[in-house]
Amino acid sequence: MGGWAAALAAALIGLTATAVGCGSAEGAGPLKGGGGTLSFGGSSASGGGAVGGAAGHTSSSNNGGSGGQGGTPAPVANPFEPPAEELDSWSGKLPPGGLLDPDTTVYFPKSVAPDTKLPLVVFAHGDNVTETAYTDTLKHIAKFGYVVSTVEYEWNPLDQDHHAGADAMLKAIELLTTNPPGKIGAIVDAGRVAVMGHGLGGKSAIWMALEGAAIGAVIGLDPIDDAAGIIPSKKRPSLTPEMMGSMAVPALYLTTEFGPVGITNCVPRKSNGCRFFEATPAGQKAWNVVLEDFGHMQMVDGYNCVACLGCARGDQADHGPTQVVVRGLTVAFLEYVLRGKSGYLAHLEGAQLADLRAQNRVLDTQEQFAFCAEQ
Repeated sequence: MGGWAAALAAALIGLTATAVGCGSAEGAGPLKGGGGTLSFGGSSASGGGAVGGAAGHTSSSNNGGSGGQGGTPAPVANPFEPPAEELDSWSGKLPPGGLLDPDTTVYFPKSVAPDTKLPLVVFAHGDNVTETAYTDTLKHIAKFGYVVSTVEYEWNPLDQDHHAGADAMLKAIELLTTNPPGKIGAIVDAGRVAVMGHGLGGKSAIWMALEGAAIGAVIGLDPIDDAAGIIPSKKRPSLTPEMMGSMAVPALYLTTEFGPVGITNCVPRKSNGCRFFEATPAGQKAWNVVLEDFGHMQMVDGYNCVACLGCARGDQADHGPTQVVVRGLTVAFLEYVLRGKSGYLAHLEGAQLADLRAQNRVLDTQEQFAFCAEQ
């Protein structure tokens, strides 16, 4: 959950935000709409809506990946429906490994083909919740063939160190790429690393990219950049737009429509994902999508967690389906950027866009433009 400061005016710098594709809910019903045909759990949703023009900072490159006949991308797995993959896990301490050092839990496929290396994704939680609040999301990602680590870090609501999450993620990367425990050492790919976080954790992930960490992708789940805290402190510097000029890592920003809504103002508009996206240098690969009728704390697994009650939320019936939109877009982004599978670009800016918009899971181009530009 973000700070309590009132939203300030912020000018849109003439960029529309990129909206992205669609899928289904794990354990929830199919997401119905127009645009393409999606299969999930034996059911499908089909339609024929036209794809609207989505603009952003994406380059013309497909970032590699295999193609089909005539140069078309090869078919890809549905990122919204995880495979029936059995997972293993490991829990331990971050370096240096003392009793009081932060914890990490790592999820990874139990069965991995010999000589196969899996990309690493390291996740930082938001404030007011723990690293265990996102287990379903992290397991969804791991089932697609990723080693996924979630880290603990200390937070202080009176004087929060906004770099604490980044420090913990750096320690997790150090542990899992230089001295990985158990069977993780045989499967982790130290050359393909992504960082991801929610709220303050999202800011921490972006900060790592700005500081030149050896990472290949950044995902911010409703990242927040405001200087929360009662006591003025240099430990909460603003990143956007002051530092974003050095952003050179592909990024996905998933922003919530209800983040700025309500008395608590959990993610002020002056500090949300729109601002990070707008400040990302032109030509750098980046996507932003605003989740419709979805609140900041709905990124966690549980709808009724204690911290969740302090932020505006959408209907509980929509909580699971929109969460799976978040998970599926995350997987599509990782597959496209870290594995170079060009077919997943359609989930970020192509054929699945109309379906997602028709379901009112994300704002359409005009709605998102207005949301990000609103004073």
